[in-house]
Amino acid sequence: MSRHRARQKALEILFSREFHGKDDIQYQEDEILNSVNGTDDEDTPVVQDEENYCDYLVTTTTEHMNEFDQIIQSLAKGWDVSQMNRADKNVMRMALCELLYPKDVDMADAVILNEAIELAKEFSGHKSSRFVNGILGTYVRQRK
Repeated sequence: MSRHRARQKALEILFSREFHGKDDIQYQEDEILNSVNGTDDEDTPVVQDEENYCDYLVTTTTEHMNEFDQIIQSLAKGWDVSQMNRADKNVMRMALCELLYPKDVDMADAVILNEAIELAKEFSGHKSSRFVNGILGTYVRQRK
């Protein structure tokens, strides 16, 4: 499995949390984590890396959500974070997580931005991917 799939699963979990409470009976993060999008054996190091990376994204993004929302709000001229598409918002939060609190120090900003754009295309659409690219691209340029 891949980091891309870890990001997909993390996005699904974060998106689900937007609708369900932690103790909600319909709230089934285990189902998301256990859904395997391939034929890899559960005990392989590759699958463990995916699970670890997914956990890092969900945990760190959740811990710093208010900080990420403030960054997004400051860059989204004319938009209110509470009114944004939930998938787009969570894609941007995860990207900010990887940019500000990286698990791997050697991951390039361009890789993180590209992954965020791909997730936005996959879960929202091309207009959303342009919006996500605009916000995150501005953030990366401003922080240099």
